[in-house]
Amino acid sequence: MSRPLAAALLNQPAITALVGARRALKQLPAGTALPALVYTVVDVVPSDYLTGGYAGLRLQINPLAATIGQVQQIHDAIHGALHGMADVALAGHRVIAVRHDLIGPEDTSTDDAGAVTWTWHADYIVLYE
Repeated sequence: MSRPLAAALLNQPAITALVGARRALKQLPAGTALPALVYTVVDVVPSDYLTGGYAGLRLQINPLAATIGQVQQIHDAIHGALHGMADVALAGHRVIAVRHDLIGPEDTSTDDAGAVTWTWHADYIVLYE
């Protein structure tokens, strides 16, 4: 239920302008061009645990790019599109609020051809009904 909402949150014009359709749940398909992003719904709090009948989810987003500057640009676009979002209908839900929560450490990986990929994650808390 929360996966379609997470995908819809990341389908904002400021985000798609940078990564296009190169967004995937948990893992990108092999050979996906950069920049791109991977997202995970880390946990979901059912509505009966929160007052007001709202549900909550923590969405972890990992932009992937060839440079640290590109990763920062994607994070800036994500933050601008999501942080503070409120009272918006997406994927059959009403988004009550979205707040930036945590940011992780920078990380790199190098493929067999020597190409470097930069990333670090950011977590967002999404309240919805």
